[in-house]
Amino acid sequence: MARRLAEIREEDLRRWVGAFSGLRHGQREPEALAARADLFARELEGMGLKASREPIAYGGRTYHNILSEARGREAGLPPLLIGAHYDAAWGTPGADDNASGVAALLGAGRAPASAPPRRTVRLAGFSIEEPQDAGDRACRHGSRHHAREARRRGERLAGVYILEMVGYTDPRPGSQRIPVKLPAAPEAGTFLGAVGTRRSRHLLAGIREAAARHVPGLQVITHAVALRGFLLPMSRMSDHAPFWDRGFPAVMLTDTAFLRNPHYHQPTDTPETLDFAFLTQVTRALAAAAAEG
Repeated sequence: MARRLAEIREEDLRRWVGAFSGLRHGQREPEALAARADLFARELEGMGLKASREPIAYGGRTYHNILSEARGREAGLPPLLIGAHYDAAWGTPGADDNASGVAALLGAGRAPASAPPRRTVRLAGFSIEEPQDAGDRACRHGSRHHAREARRRGERLAGVYILEMVGYTDPRPGSQRIPVKLPAAPEAGTFLGAVGTRRSRHLLAGIREAAARHVPGLQVITHAVALRGFLLPMSRMSDHAPFWDRGFPAVMLTDTAFLRNPHYHQPTDTPETLDFAFLTQVTRALAAAAAEG
């Protein structure tokens, strides 16, 4: 495991964040977003994985989720899905939101690509997660389509890890806001948050225990919400929510977004603001959890 995790390198994560950053809003910069979809597919294929496209119709255009998988050794086990959206909110280069998540997905995906995991690991780059206009209250269109189709086909999933902003830290006391009282949550924004439901408690334990064993410098704070997060609406603000709503166990991994990062949805969300050592730790913890799950 140590050798496999050592293959996850900070310089690769820096390159991916730089490549996937930049204006790429679905309705306002569709060509730039399509170029990121092509790049996503090329990066997966460069790892020896086959990439496919899942079309999503929205607003008169067709967008694509980019999908791949690394086959597991035990074919009878339900697969694990790792996902991250690759679009950005209007007017922001979206380095943390969500080029950091894409980079972590690619880094974590490289490990099963090079050595078959116990169970199949699916990788999904979701499109148009961000609101597309002032009236788009639902958003998360790519993941909603994928979760709906997976349920329609009767697929079984061991779980879903969604990467949503995983590259920003702030070590200053008081830099971290917490919407609910959580034991052991520090006042400084230096930890990884993992938010799930009771149905996904095994995934919460998996990422927490994998980090403790293999990335001891990374603190993971977990929280299981009730009623699919409807009592805490901010807990539903990413691509894990459609999987919750379709009955799949899912966890959002996050640096807590606007509860920590002042560049959230701003033009200042650039690669220079990120903590790449932290992003490397997150990616290694996720890769370990996927390998041991």
